[in-house]
Amino acid sequence: MAGGEFKNQDKKLAGAYVNVVSKRQPKANETESGVVFTITKGLKWGLNGVIEVNPTSNFVSLFGVSIDDSALTALRNILLQAEKVYVFNFNGGLKAAGTMLVLPWKFTAKYSGTRGNDLKVIVTPDPSSTGKYTVQTFFGTILVDTQSVSKASELMENDYFVATTVSGATSDDGLSMLKDLSTPVTTTFTGGTDVDAGTQTDALIEAIETYDFNVLTAAGEESTAAIHKLFAVTAIRLRDKLGRKVQAVIPESASYTPNHEGVIVVANGVKLKDGTVLTPTFAAAFVAGATSAAAPNQSLTYMQFPDAVDAVPRYNEETQIKKVNAGVMFFISSRGAVKISTDINSLHVFSNDKNKDFSKMRVLRVLDNIANDTRETWEDQFIGQVTNNVTGRDLFKADRVRFLNSLQSIGAIQNFDPAADIDVSEGENKDSVVATINVQPTDAMEKLYMTVVMN
Repeated sequence: MAGGEFKNQDKKLAGAYVNVVSKRQPKANETESGVVFTITKGLKWGLNGVIEVNPTSNFVSLFGVSIDDSALTALRNILLQAEKVYVFNFNGGLKAAGTMLVLPWKFTAKYSGTRGNDLKVIVTPDPSSTGKYTVQTFFGTILVDTQSVSKASELMENDYFVATTVSGATSDDGLSMLKDLSTPVTTTFTGGTDVDAGTQTDALIEAIETYDFNVLTAAGEESTAAIHKLFAVTAIRLRDKLGRKVQAVIPESASYTPNHEGVIVVANGVKLKDGTVLTPTFAAAFVAGATSAAAPNQSLTYMQFPDAVDAVPRYNEETQIKKVNAGVMFFISSRGAVKISTDINSLHVFSNDKNKDFSKMRVLRVLDNIANDTRETWEDQFIGQVTNNVTGRDLFKADRVRFLNSLQSIGAIQNFDPAADIDVSEGENKDSVVATINVQPTDAMEKLYMTVVMN
C-alpha cells in the first residue's frame, strides 16, 4: 500500500498520506525589559568595553570596587529598578604583572589599568599537608581568592589574574621550585597603566548600536558633559532611522534642550535618609532604571525614590508648570517621601503626527512595545520562513491580534477590534507586506477634578 507524507494533493496511488507536525504555538511576548546601557570611567580596572551586570554581580572583580563605592553611585541607582545593565567600561592601557624567581609562575592581571598594581599573590607551604601550597590573592587589602595546589599546573586562573608556568619549571611542573619553599613568598604586581577614555568614543558608539537595551544613559557624568547630548542624539537616531524604540535619560542642561519622545530630561536631584545628596545626573540613573523596567500598563507618575526624603531643589507650583510645559521631568517632596511628579519625556512642541499623547510615557511605552515586539516577531518568525500569500499574511495578522489582545487584557489599550483595527496586505513587491494597526493606548489617572457640594 502506498503512503508517506505529502506536500500537495497530487498522489497517483491509493493509500494514506499522513503529515505529523507540531501545532504552531503563538509566540509569547519576549521583548526584554529592564535593560540599561551606561558607561563608567576612571575605575582603572575591568574589561575594556562592555560588561554585563545585574544586582547579584561581583562588582569588585568586575570593576575593582564594591557596588556601595561612590564610584558606582550611578550604576547602583540604575540597579534599583533595572534587571540588567550593559556597562561600557573605559579602561585601556597595560596590564600589571608579577614574578618571583623562586616561584614557577608568571602572574598577569586579568585586566589593564593601574588598579592591577594593587594585586599581590602570597604562596605559603601548607603546614598541615606536606607537598601542598596555599595560594592567596589579595586585591589591595582584601583577600579575594584562595587555592590549594601541589604543582604548577593546578593553579587556576581567577577573576584577578592569569598564571602561566615559567620556562624553567615546565619540565617537572614546578615541583622542585615549590619543594624548596619554606616560608611565604609574596609576588607584587607592577606595570599597569591607564589610557584616556576619550580615545574610545568610536568603540562606544559601535557597542550601543550592537547591543539590545531599553534605555541609554550617561548618568553620573557632569550635567554639562557632551556625552549626554551624544547619547540623546544616538537614541533619536536609533528610534527614527533604525526602528529601535529606545530612550535616553539625561540631566537637564542649559546647553541642550531636546524636543523628542526618545529623550527624558531630569531636572533635580534628591536627598537620601543618610544625608547624601544626589545631583540630577545621579537621580537620572534611577529614572533610567525605572523607565527600562516599566510595564506597558505602568506609569511612573508618583513613583517613590527609595530612601529619599527630599527633592533638591524643591520647585514651587509656577516652576513645576514651566518644567512640565518644557518637557522636563522632576521630583517632588510629598509627606516625607520623594516622587516623580509626572512621567513625561522631552517632547513639548506638538504636531499632527505627534500630539500631546506622545509626551506621556505610559502611552509611548505601549506604542514602543507594539513596535519592538512586532519587529522582533517579524525577524524571528516570518522573514525568510513564511510565504507571502494570503495564508502567510493571515498568520502574521493572527499573531499580532493575539499580541494586541494581550495588551488589552492588561489595560494597556482599549476598544481594540480585530476585525476593524488591523489590516495586513501585500506590498508593492512580492516580498513586502504592509500592516496598519489602529490602537487606543490608555493612561493612568493623574488629575482629579472634584466638586464638593454642601447641602
